[in-house]
Amino acid sequence: MGRINDFLSSFLYIETFSIIVIAIYSWRRRKALGAFPLLFLCFSSAIYSFGYGMEITSTSLESVNLCSKFEYMGLSFIPVLWVIQAYSLANKDKKISNIIKVLIFIIPTLTCIFRIANDKLNFMYRNEKLISNGYFYILTYEKCFWYYIYYSFFFGCIVISTIMYYKAFLKASGLARRQLKIIIFISISAILFEGFDQLQIVPIKMDYGAFIMFFVYVLFAAAVYPFDIMHIIPVSREIIFDWIYDGVIVMDTNFNLKDFNYAAKEIFKCLDKSLIGTKLELCTSEACEFMKMIKIWYSGSEECSKKLLDGGFIKDTFEFRINSKGSVIYFKARLKALYYHGYRVGSTILISNVTKEKEEVLELEKMARFDQLTGLLSRAYFTKYSNVEFDKLHRKNQTGVLVMIDIDYFKRINDTYGHQAGDHILKEMAFIAKNMLRNKDLIGRYGGEEFIAFLPQLSLKQAKLAIECIRLAFQNHDFFYEDKLIKVTASFGMVECCKRTMANSYEQMVKKADIALYEAKKNGRNRIAVY
Repeated sequence: MGRINDFLSSFLYIETFSIIVIAIYSWRRRKALGAFPLLFLCFSSAIYSFGYGMEITSTSLESVNLCSKFEYMGLSFIPVLWVIQAYSLANKDKKISNIIKVLIFIIPTLTCIFRIANDKLNFMYRNEKLISNGYFYILTYEKCFWYYIYYSFFFGCIVISTIMYYKAFLKASGLARRQLKIIIFISISAILFEGFDQLQIVPIKMDYGAFIMFFVYVLFAAAVYPFDIMHIIPVSREIIFDWIYDGVIVMDTNFNLKDFNYAAKEIFKCLDKSLIGTKLELCTSEACEFMKMIKIWYSGSEECSKKLLDGGFIKDTFEFRINSKGSVIYFKARLKALYYHGYRVGSTILISNVTKEKEEVLELEKMARFDQLTGLLSRAYFTKYSNVEFDKLHRKNQTGVLVMIDIDYFKRINDTYGHQAGDHILKEMAFIAKNMLRNKDLIGRYGGEEFIAFLPQLSLKQAKLAIECIRLAFQNHDFFYEDKLIKVTASFGMVECCKRTMANSYEQMVKKADIALYEAKKNGRNRIAVY
């Protein structure tokens, strides 16, 4: 027991080292919410505990006094940093104004100055002397007015912090509620221990405030870090990070970035370890729809989120794209909620590059949408789009015209010049017709040598003038294939879609246009007939 001061000072040095480790981690996560207050709070506490460790091993009044002054370089600022830390955690995105920050630092700054200059000012203590508590020397003194001001400020800050945490606790749910419960316990414990110390209801008349710092930060870490360092990241990394080629991002329940792998950084170039703890949307700005889709997925209640694990009704996959150097890269994101002891602690997002598959699908869609020879709409897609336009005309009581086009004597062209010549004629005639129609007009290949066109918002008279121009263009155009001139004409059948015919379906209108086309061919070809 004679060397109990050595044992206690060793404990304080170990405590100091532990607190510095937490401070270093806070520096690495300095952009995270509340990281800077925690960083300075750790350093202030480390100065306090290290100074007291030196104090209890000192044997002269001069050295003890010097150590006490060193302690106050950290102790003076702990209460105000505690308040700032509480505010940042309890109020999340809200910030304390710079003016308020300056004002609340006045008392701590003056306390530090007055303690260092106490030998001349005696604002904090007077009549300082050393006495033995039976194991080592301790500093005793008579308290002065600023001592009472500072400790009133100290207790006020801790009480205010506790109230902030309690208000946040009442609004919180799930894991956040559990975390805040632990932090409230820390604040209340700090009030009790410091109260016992001030009332000297402690053994061997020691300053126990320095010793409880270790337990304060252990509990603080237990409230916050297990779900960050020890659970969220390893659970995801152990299963996926070390072997997967897809991008992986881990976020907490507040959409803050917690971890990512190298493949994710290749997708989102802004990702950086220094940004861990910041809002994920700041790191994924290349794809605006990425965070939008995540928030939609996450928007359900806790009960709804649990259903997601069993294949619930909210889609847990979505696609997004990023424009990179003039090209489009497509990705698929798959989301998985992370739970710990029934509490949702975050989510893992697995991102796969699906550009090749997407381009193949787009190519297949393009092939299905357009005729491969002429580049006009396929029959199926022409029918689909024309039905939409037909319905619009019906709703707005407007007119339109459907036109069937058939190349005259096309079989003779194939038999005389070959099928490749026929294909060449089809492509050229499709090009001429498409470029003579308006952008809003639809034209497709109906089959073989037949084309079909739909001209919305035109009267029969207007449409007939446009089609007559196309007929003359076909008639006057010189078609060449392998230096052979081929003259080609076409026949046209038209039907007007107007109020009188609105009761008829699109399919019935096609039949009527086909009847008109038959009449044009029957009457000598290279002409227009109207149903």
